[in-house]
Amino acid sequence: MSSSNETIINQELQSDLAVADTKPKFIEMWKSSGPAWMAAGLNIGGGTVTNSVLLAAATGFKYGWVFTFATFAIFMCTMACVKLTVVTGKNPITLMREDINPVVSWLVGSAIVIVNLVFATLQVVLGGLVLNTLFPAVSQTVWGIISVLIAAVIALVPGKAAMEVVQNMLKWMVYALTASFLFTLAFVDVNWKEFLTGLVLIEIPTSKNAVLLFTAVLGSALAINVPTVQAFATKTSGWGTERLEHFKFETIMTNIFLFVVQLGVLIVVASTLFKSGIIPKNAIQAATALEPLAGKFSTVLFCLGLFGAVLSTMVAESAVHAYTVSDLLGKKPEPGSKPFKVHQACLLALMIAVPLFGWNPFSWVAWGAAFNATFMPMGIAAWWYLINQPRVVGKYRAGTWFNIGLGITLLISLAAAVRFWYVTLS
Repeated sequence: MSSSNETIINQELQSDLAVADTKPKFIEMWKSSGPAWMAAGLNIGGGTVTNSVLLAAATGFKYGWVFTFATFAIFMCTMACVKLTVVTGKNPITLMREDINPVVSWLVGSAIVIVNLVFATLQVVLGGLVLNTLFPAVSQTVWGIISVLIAAVIALVPGKAAMEVVQNMLKWMVYALTASFLFTLAFVDVNWKEFLTGLVLIEIPTSKNAVLLFTAVLGSALAINVPTVQAFATKTSGWGTERLEHFKFETIMTNIFLFVVQLGVLIVVASTLFKSGIIPKNAIQAATALEPLAGKFSTVLFCLGLFGAVLSTMVAESAVHAYTVSDLLGKKPEPGSKPFKVHQACLLALMIAVPLFGWNPFSWVAWGAAFNATFMPMGIAAWWYLINQPRVVGKYRAGTWFNIGLGITLLISLAAAVRFWYVTLS
């Protein structure tokens, strides 16, 4: 056999071996991913879906580009926040308290708790509305309470393995809700040219209502509690610098899911409700309005996807509440411990009070997202500062491109917050 033939055969064998090594590694990383699904369960939630629906119904595909910017920004925030925890071994609030200033940790921690409370109340009403739409024989109030109880069963899993169980449940919930929104696309007639134009053509909103809806979409996706809960879950899972590649992988994957869900909702609503001039007040009205336009099954699929988003968000919100409160009080967050479960139970109890007292969170959901966008620059600035401190991260400090990405992210967050308050107050 000639040497040239041997070289070709060896190259082919090496290529086959590389593929064989890569495929199991990808599958193994996917199977063992976990902490990022806590963030996904929180980020791909009822607030994100609701605000995406409202923007698409009011403006069609016009501001589709905002979803790209929102996903990029939350990805960069999460990468910075979680990398800090992976490298230092410290929880995010503890890190700010010890390496910046206790005042900063309390400001950011308080912002996380407030934003979490606002969106927690929304999930209960959404859950009750969804189930009441699917099964009208039972009242919305009862369904709302049942939604919280289902979330409590998942969130309050006892034992040390509780967080791993919750992460796996959230993973499958995100799979299901993503599939439901994608299947809904089969029932609508889409103008793909308009969709792509809205995705790439950057047009800035000018009217007060458009600015509020635009900022609400940014605020619900660019949420300060999302990077925090993934960082806490990563620390709880014992991930260190040996898992840097793994944490990057799962963060990319979960943000792809976020982007797909946002685009799925945009396409369905802009192709149906916007064209028909229907302006829903919430995502449930959007789901029911779909029926005469795209058929009953589309409404069922949309409702199931929305309920999956609601349920996953309630579970993740109870966790981030317990993590943050524990850390603010200077206690080590232990998901399987009694104090941690008590903190979770307190938030879940507050959720049950929403349907019992007849509160209407829809009246403040857009404002909650706007406040979220307002708080976010504070967190981004803190993470950006810490990720560039050799005394904190050593050789793992941010590189040039990472710093550029964080700079763009901070500008996006600041621009959204400043423009919202300027238009609103003027």
